[in-house]
Amino acid sequence: MNRDELSDEQKKVVWRYAEVWRRFRRLPDGYRSFNDLEDDLDRGSGMLLCGLLVEAQASSVITADVKDPQFHAAIFGKDDNAVLDMTPHELRQARQYIIQGEGTAPVRWWWTKPPFPTQKLWVVAGNTDKDDDPPPDTPLAA
Repeated sequence: MNRDELSDEQKKVVWRYAEVWRRFRRLPDGYRSFNDLEDDLDRGSGMLLCGLLVEAQASSVITADVKDPQFHAAIFGKDDNAVLDMTPHELRQARQYIIQGEGTAPVRWWWTKPPFPTQKLWVVAGNTDKDDDPPPDTPLAA
């Protein structure tokens, strides 16, 4: 294997990083594309068009993220204060998933919980009772 060639595991780390980044981060100045990431990774070490610096011989394959250095510091630098838009639990889960490939990618809490109170769902689903409390064990509408 060439010194600059990335192993399959290193490529997976980069893909996991991109996956979690997409779920949690947005750049204030616009769009960040990972569309050509597979082709970039096949070229080996170097600066990728998406702003990631990957180095096959480094201790962590992604040595810099020029477009989002705070996210890189949070994941690889273990800086818990680098990103304020992730909870401590999300950050721990992201690190474990990206670096070790263990667990699952964290999901934003609002993707798993409705953005409105669940007790109002039963009213929308057709309940005509006048009181504000839903009956116990009422199934929610799909």
